[in-house]
Amino acid sequence: MYRLGAIGVGSVAAGHLRRFTAMPNVEVAGMADPSEASVAAMRGRVAGLDTVPVYADWRDLLAAQQPDAVLVATPHTLHHEQVIGALDAGAHVLCEKPLAHTPELARDIAAHARRVGRHVVVGFQRRLSPGYGYMRQRLQSGELGGIRHVLATQWQSWLPGNRGTWRSTLALGGGGQLSDSGSHLMDMLLWTTGLRVCEVDGRTRAYGGEVEVDGAAVLLFDNGAIGTLSIIGTGHTFGERLSVVAADGAVRADWASGGVEVITEEDGASKTAREVGGLPEGSNPDAHFMAVLDGAANASPPEDSVHLLEVLAAIRRSAAAGRREVIAPA
Repeated sequence: MYRLGAIGVGSVAAGHLRRFTAMPNVEVAGMADPSEASVAAMRGRVAGLDTVPVYADWRDLLAAQQPDAVLVATPHTLHHEQVIGALDAGAHVLCEKPLAHTPELARDIAAHARRVGRHVVVGFQRRLSPGYGYMRQRLQSGELGGIRHVLATQWQSWLPGNRGTWRSTLALGGGGQLSDSGSHLMDMLLWTTGLRVCEVDGRTRAYGGEVEVDGAAVLLFDNGAIGTLSIIGTGHTFGERLSVVAADGAVRADWASGGVEVITEEDGASKTAREVGGLPEGSNPDAHFMAVLDGAANASPPEDSVHLLEVLAAIRRSAAAGRREVIAPA
């Protein structure tokens, strides 16, 4: 039996806690959130939490309950301190994305987890998607040849829903849509291709706010491939597409509310596109977190977040300076 502590019980934690409370090997031992309204709302949304102890300060939760595992689902700039604190308390951690709001802090978390011998899993659920997993396998097997071009686009009505919330502030969000929903797409771009970005030329728009809402960048990869990234926080619905063109074929993934549709465009005589069927069942970060604690390989380790955050930081620097930014080699 794993005793779980939840740090942060805002709306994003509901899905996590609903899945954890349904697991026979997990006991939610405590919740920490300074907002009594958030705690009351969570108890109304997820059954089985009425008698779970609540703490205004996450440190008191760790000291009183000594959980084996901790969910961190708080504003982005709080992640580093809370993840480090949970690791120091002897717990394994599932952290909502992004792991931190700077690459330096993500690197520190990864190093600290190694030092104390605890697992940190980052909640990038697309890594557990069968469609994106298929895309990664095809691209990294080499059967489609060397990657030449990448096109990544995500659109969402992010601005209306987040105006005036913590996500729209530098103090708690640490950045805007690039690192909020956009970090999912950036993670898939890097994870499926296995490439490293070495240069970016980026532009952003904040629409009078503190953080970027729309962002776009031309990317140069370490193998010489080029690509474009477009994160649109002023979209009128949600959509996400990742297309990768290689020497001998191409693969495209579309993410929508119904899941992932994958189409491969084989470079053969027919030059036709076909939808891929028969993919295995996917998973979710909560089930995967428990599997990692039982010995499974970590599919979303903290080390992978370092370069992701380097790219996002370089896009912001490029936009501010109006010039191309170089990312140092690993």
